[in-house]
Amino acid sequence: MIPTNRELIYALRQGQLLAIADETGWSVAADPQNEAAVQQLIALKASTKNPYDLTVLARDTDQVVMYVQKMPDIGFDLVELTDIPLIVVFEKGRNVVAGIGETEIAVRKSLNEDVQFLLGGFGKGVITLPFESFTLPDAARKAVSFTLGEASRNFRKPRILRLGMGGEIEFLRK
Repeated sequence: MIPTNRELIYALRQGQLLAIADETGWSVAADPQNEAAVQQLIALKASTKNPYDLTVLARDTDQVVMYVQKMPDIGFDLVELTDIPLIVVFEKGRNVVAGIGETEIAVRKSLNEDVQFLLGGFGKGVITLPFESFTLPDAARKAVSFTLGEASRNFRKPRILRLGMGGEIEFLRK
């Protein structure tokens, strides 16, 4: 049975993890303000030896601003106008559990309609552990309550750039 958007949102609010497939492959998502759920993500990252950083997945610039201490003007354009997967690493995050985003926070705007619909209903972003792969590791599959979507064989690894407070851009992965 395919879960409804309402069931997925309820699960997030209850501290459960979701597996999300979108334009960048599989990720495991949690409510960024739920301490227990974020700790589960951190434990999953360690157990799978995942090299990727936790990333906030947002619907639009309004949600991105919720997680960034200060958004340089160019940040709005980068997030709003991108039509490829792009992770922007901002200085200092907010509205996430303690220990996350204290020096930097990575944020990606979802380009997937189903994920955007979920984020719109949830009313905020989710924090994800990206796997950037076509398959979800067994440990991750066991940790999630529900899955959303199916990974496309044509998924793309996102570009990653660091954006300084003054608008300085440094590409970490092109």
